[in-house]
Amino acid sequence: MKIIKKSKEINLIIKNFKNTGFVPTMGSLHKGHESLIKKSKTQNKFTFVSIFLNPKQFNNKKDLKKYPKKIKNDIKICKNLKVDYLFLPSFKEVFTWKTKNKKYPKINNLMEQKFRRGHFRGVLQVIEKLLDILPARKIYLGEKDYQQLVIIKNYINLNKINCKVVKCKTFRDKNGLALSSRNKLLSTQALDKASKVIKFIRYLKKKKHNLDIIIKSTKKYLKDNEIKYDYIENINLDKFKIQNKITNKTRIFIAFYIKNIRLIDNF
Repeated sequence: MKIIKKSKEINLIIKNFKNTGFVPTMGSLHKGHESLIKKSKTQNKFTFVSIFLNPKQFNNKKDLKKYPKKIKNDIKICKNLKVDYLFLPSFKEVFTWKTKNKKYPKINNLMEQKFRRGHFRGVLQVIEKLLDILPARKIYLGEKDYQQLVIIKNYINLNKINCKVVKCKTFRDKNGLALSSRNKLLSTQALDKASKVIKFIRYLKKKKHNLDIIIKSTKKYLKDNEIKYDYIENINLDKFKIQNKITNKTRIFIAFYIKNIRLIDNF
């Protein structure tokens, strides 16, 4: 594995290859990230991973400050997975990279867009740079951040970028909780509390209750357990709009807080 910190250097390297996969991360890697890297390794001759904690996508400075950082362990994980190139740029290396004018897709004002003002603009700003620095043929994104995945895919299509978005299933812990770098900030007790929220909603959905019962019951459960939440929505994955009925084309999305740590999930 080769570690590269300069944008020009890695850009010259990737342009020599055709069969390339790219896994963008913010570091503090876990089994979910590993599954994305493994998938890229099976589908491409060369796999590129970036670790860049993008301050532009944090609408809360405190959230940025406490975001877990474990760069030595991240490098070790990438080496063990036989990543071909690991990109570790500075803020300056990413944002001084000049790109041609790109269009940003329209984003429906719901869920993360509604509750995290400026978040997706920050995501698109860094994706615009990274996909220009690292013009891979495939980009690997996890379904836990499904709204982000859809927006990045729309951005790629709108700008006719020659890069395929590969959706990767959410990797879950044994307790059913979606793996997230933020989970590392929670105690075992707090993680157990979070996992019970997910188990509760999945149980209701499995019993094929109607949407109204699921939403009302979930809100009551959260209130009874003193758990703050931003939203619980049933979303049509094709149109990415709120839908009043559960079908095989919808998922329930939730954002809630455990010990002031914000967690999101969908199922």
